[in-house]
Amino acid sequence: MEYTTLSFFSYASRANKWWAFKQMRLAYSYLKNTDGLKFHKQLGSGAKNGFSMWPDWGVYAQLMVWESKRYFDDYLKSNVHFIENESRSEKHLHIALKPIQLKGTWNGLQPFTLTNEKPSLDGFMAVITRASIRRSKMLSFWSYVPSVSKHIEKQKSLIFAKGVGEWPLIEQATFSIWDAKAAMQDFAYQQKEHKKVVQKTREKDWYREEMFVRFQVLNFFGNWKDAPFDKLSKAQAQLSSI
Repeated sequence: MEYTTLSFFSYASRANKWWAFKQMRLAYSYLKNTDGLKFHKQLGSGAKNGFSMWPDWGVYAQLMVWESKRYFDDYLKSNVHFIENESRSEKHLHIALKPIQLKGTWNGLQPFTLTNEKPSLDGFMAVITRASIRRSKMLSFWSYVPSVSKHIEKQKSLIFAKGVGEWPLIEQATFSIWDAKAAMQDFAYQQKEHKKVVQKTREKDWYREEMFVRFQVLNFFGNWKDAPFDKLSKAQAQLSSI
């Protein structure tokens, strides 16, 4: 069964941050022949709460779609590029995901495949929203971002959110984890500020391309126990105690 992973890495030294920045281009050649890897994106991240116009030079992410979990496990054990990446990073966290709803494309492709299995609504739900912003619309789009990011942080059901992307300003995505599907839907479709942005998206024609994917969180592991992932670990501990 297809297996999707999103990995976050944090780098401390200037040399390792520079190495990670270069992987935004170089990693594709290193990983192109990786067994079982169907789709791969190197992603930078936004500063502060992740929704800033300015990059976070210390945090990067890898989105990967595998033919099965076995290939991801092999990658963690023996891939030379991953081993170097892990050794250079101060902190890392891997999140395993199963897509349960999708719409749109990423660079003209739909990298995720839905299964016939009925999704479980227990545990955590995750969402990736991704868009290619028209260059002529950048100022209009980014003028609405601060109000949305301010309100998303106030949602009680939100466990984690981070802005990521391939290119600053124009190739943007948001990854978020929620403790309940209903609460996530309430924010996305009813919350005033976010609803306004959705309407503006259609009115202003901000995007050349967009994609929305909802996932079930299967698992997460790594050594990133403090902020911004401490809330995720605490929520998992609470679920485990029920």
